[in-house]
Amino acid sequence: STAACSSQPTTNTGTPADSTNESNSQKNNVTTDTDSTNVTETVVASSLEELETIVLKDVEDSIASLAVKKDQLAAEIDSFEKYVGNEDKIKGFYDEICTETLHLEICLMEYSVIYAEFIMNSDKDFDDKYDDLDELYNVVYEDAGDAIYDEIYDGILDEMYDLFYDGILDEAYDSVPYEKWLDACSDEYEMWLYACSECYEIWLDTRSDIYEFWLEMRSATFGKDAEEINEAIMDFKEDIEDLKDNLKK
Repeated sequence: STAACSSQPTTNTGTPADSTNESNSQKNNVTTDTDSTNVTETVVASSLEELETIVLKDVEDSIASLAVKKDQLAAEIDSFEKYVGNEDKIKGFYDEICTETLHLEICLMEYSVIYAEFIMNSDKDFDDKYDDLDELYNVVYEDAGDAIYDEIYDGILDEMYDLFYDGILDEAYDSVPYEKWLDACSDEYEMWLYACSECYEIWLDTRSDIYEFWLEMRSATFGKDAEEINEAIMDFKEDIEDLKDNLKK
């Protein structure tokens, strides 16, 4: 699971566009709470560099967990007979890939808010804040977003195809009854294709949302409009909550 984003990450910095005489180290103290495995962990970032480390590690850990489960599945299901007897387990893993992709993308939307609030709460002038917003783009939209695409959509899902459809099932063509082989191949391809479509759509939709949020923040910051900045952040937070609510329905 996406440990650091299992609950909404928050900042303890008050209203984003507020300006006080506090030092940057006091103002930009971002905390992220997680109660996964019933243990509450607080991750603190006092710089953009530390925040980058937290974001990328969160994504890398979640992807690594999926990769381990994929390898375990491959080790367990190494023949046509085992494949046919474990189709439900394989489908369950495809579903988990889709669910984890969605959790990760929601996580990146939440991190986008954290980046925006972190930057806006600094003592820097608007010109420097405008420049710092490139970090949101570079880390969340580009680096983390690309990692999800490369390692899940273009990685784990490709490996699942090679393991089963183009691996175990293809090798069984001459050794099992054709009808049984065809049914298994059809089922596998359908599961794989559905997971690919779902993951890509999730990735593309949330990527577009993050990009649009970044553009809105840049525009408001360029215009030095504190009200527009706060409105953009609040609207994006509402979008995230709406997405979470839709998942519960």
